[in-house]
Amino acid sequence: MKGWLLLAVAFLLWPGCSSQNECEEPNEIDFGEIVSIEKAKYLQNDRVQYRCNPGYVLEGPEWIQCKGQEWTPHPPKCLAPCSITRQQLAAKNLFLFGNQRKAQLIQSNQNLQFQCNEGYVLVVPSVRKCVDGYMDFPLCISERGQSCGDPPRIENGDIIPLSEQQYRSGSSVEFRCQEYYAMEGQNRSFCDNGAWTKLPVCLGKQN
Repeated sequence: MKGWLLLAVAFLLWPGCSSQNECEEPNEIDFGEIVSIEKAKYLQNDRVQYRCNPGYVLEGPEWIQCKGQEWTPHPPKCLAPCSITRQQLAAKNLFLFGNQRKAQLIQSNQNLQFQCNEGYVLVVPSVRKCVDGYMDFPLCISERGQSCGDPPRIENGDIIPLSEQQYRSGSSVEFRCQEYYAMEGQNRSFCDNGAWTKLPVCLGKQN
């Protein structure tokens, strides 16, 4: 009799115990898909594999696993590629390195090197990275624009060198921060048709 009671109790408790080891359906991801075989139930230690659409790059784990009713680690993300058109390059007086001006589709985290039309100066850096569908193009400054006066001073920093009375369009000055300060931004500012490009900032270093 006791044996039957134990079996009956085990039978009644079994569904509750098993549900504690189940995970909900894994989340779908944008611009990607789950490539594992779909299951009615996902139990402890079951694994799921993700894949991105063509041109997209997987950021995060390719596989996730059911552990204690949760998927671990979190599902990945699919990073978008960057598209560059000939019209964009022409509008910004840019070429790809090697005097090429053609449409490009590059994956996230890949780099491209640029150069400017003749008569223009490129604001460094010339190599730019695609970051999830966005690329910050370099600026091409005409050497035929208006000259600039002395560049602005920056707080807790110095200009090296500072010797000219006027700076031609396309010329630049370099900044450095004083001791105990760290630079945020590019260390150069360019004369762009009578105006200086964005200046760096010198911030106090954290101890």
